[in-house]
Parts: sequence; structure tokens; C-alpha cells
Amino acid sequence: MPRPCLNPRYAALILGLWFCVGARGHFCAAQARIDPSLPEAPVPYKRSFFIIPGYETVHDPNIPVPPLSSKQKFEMAAHKVFDPSYVIGAGISTTYDEAVGVGPRYGDGAAGVGKLYLYNAANLASTFFFTDALLPAAFHQDPRYFRAGQGTFASRTWWALRSNFVTYADTGREMPNYSSMLGFGMASALSNAYLPSQNISFGKTMEGWGIKEAVRFGTNLMREFGGASLIKKQMRRMGVPMPSGSSDPPADTPKSPNDN
Repeated sequence: MPRPCLNPRYAALILGLWFCVGARGHFCAAQARIDPSLPEAPVPYKRSFFIIPGYETVHDPNIPVPPLSSKQKFEMAAHKVFDPSYVIGAGISTTYDEAVGVGPRYGDGAAGVGKLYLYNAANLASTFFFTDALLPAAFHQDPRYFRAGQGTFASRTWWALRSNFVTYADTGREMPNYSSMLGFGMASALSNAYLPSQNISFGKTMEGWGIKEAVRFGTNLMREFGGASLIKKQMRRMGVPMPSGSSDPPADTPKSPNDN
């Protein structure tokens, strides 16, 4: 099966160069800062639109939040592994790998697809562990996404991309996002332990890192522009009842007069 015309390694390199070139430019900045003087608050383990985790996003850009403790970072990573979106995410990755032919090959038939699914599930779990728990605790930085919540479409898109490489320390200052950049590389390298021998190489490892960065960017775009919250608002307008326990739209998003 033919491979994609744009190798993910080169796509990641292009994004990295784009970031470096534009690093001196003007960015929209999220007003939400981490305030270490605030008392520790429990992480609201809610889901948006039934299955999508919403607790890893700071929605309101105008309200400072307390930093996460190391224990909370590990708890958040564990919750992501036991969240229904984890099972679905591994399934989406497996379907994509089969359709496009970019993933490892474990053979044909149901047995091969099953092994590919287990590979993607293990890959996701290790990624959560490195990027949301171990490295954020080690580098004292916050693994959550802080929405810009305002500005032009281009500036908010840039903010979503920039967040792959810049994050907040537990003290509230900005710093390089070591947790994300190193975590993706470590998870990709660890995956070599359960890959077929023909899929193990430096190039393949870099390809895995590039795919993870691209997926994180897409996830950040969903977090930035509302994603499931926009669907939920539309459902409200249509009079569709919402399930109990689902989170509300971001506080900075004005409600329609037709909302109930």
C-alpha cells in the first residue's frame, strides 16, 4: 500500500522551523496564568460530550488557576488511560494505520489487526505517562492546555501550535515544553520494544515523534476552538437533552439567547 506523500518526519521538521522563524513574532497570549499562591484545588474529572476528557484544558483565559501537584499529574494521566476516549483513540489510530499503511505490520487478518490495536494502546498509555505525569513532575511544569480564548483565527491557531513547544511552569512563568517534546520522543523510542524488527530504525522513531506532535497540534485546535462544546451548544439549540455530568461550554463563550 502506498505511503503518504508527505513523510511525517518532514512535516514535523517544517512545523519546527516555522515555530523557530516565528518565535520573535507577536503571539496572542492567554490571560490565564498559574498562581502558586492559590490553594490546591481538586481536578474536575469531567468529560465533554459524553467521552472527550475536558479536565486537561484550562478553558477560561481570564481566571488564574493553582498549579497541579505531582500527585495530581499522575492521577490525571491515569484517568486518561481509564477514560473511554483511550479505547476509542487506540481504535482510531489502528484504523488510520491500516487505511494509510503508516503503522507497523503484524500480519493480516484479525490477529494482525488485534496486535496493531494493542501496539497503539500501549503507545498511547506510555505517551500519557511521559507527557502528563513523569516529565511534568520532573520539570515542574503544567501538562494542561491553556486556551487563548480570544483573538483572530490565525493567532489562536498559532497559539495552539506554539503550545506544543511552550508551556507554563508550576510557578506561572513560560518555559520550553520539555514534557511534550521529550515525552513524545521517549514514548516513540519505548515503542521499539514491542515493534516488529523491520519497523525499528532511527527514522521510524522520528516518524513516530512527528506523528505525535501533529496529533497533539490537532488536539490543541479542538481544545482552543471548543470542539465538543460547540456540538453541545448546537444540541441545546435543537432541544436535544444533554446527559448529566457533562461539562458546560467555556465561560468566555457567550451563550445564545436560544440556549436553555
